[in-house]
Amino acid sequence: MLKKLVLAAIAAVSFVGSAQAVTLLGQEPDAALIVNAGGFEWVYAAPCAGESPSCGVVQLHHGFIFATDAQWLASFANIAALQTAFTLPSGGAKCASTYFSTVHNHCDFSDIGSGYIWHSPLAPDANRRNSSVAETFLVRAAANDVPEPASIALLGLGLAGLAFARKSKKA
Repeated sequence: MLKKLVLAAIAAVSFVGSAQAVTLLGQEPDAALIVNAGGFEWVYAAPCAGESPSCGVVQLHHGFIFATDAQWLASFANIAALQTAFTLPSGGAKCASTYFSTVHNHCDFSDIGSGYIWHSPLAPDANRRNSSVAETFLVRAAANDVPEPASIALLGLGLAGLAFARKSKKA
């Protein structure tokens, strides 16, 4: 009887473990995993280089692309700023690899501190910048949900013009 209970417990743990590894590849990443910095939206996409040669491959979607040096430098002053931006209040990483990596569902947050950041000018040398095991981040233009002040002023001016025209017709 005890043997059956132990086997059932092992089977249950195995099932739960595999259920947690379900991929969300190709879906819009959870908003809590997106970091806004420098006018861009960033995600921590994989624990490997974004393209081959790599220990995994990154799938680009929902407007996320590999960052340019200019986007990196506009968003993060140094590696410490990058780490801070992607640290959860609980101390873990804001890892979106399950949405972008075709192989992995985790991030190796400690690699960032060592400078293994794929195609980033923040990496201290070319070996770490171009390493197949360097961490991959993706970027996209930030959604601008707040209208510009000039747009609001123009809308107000248009409404005032309509009100004035309507009042003129009645007079």
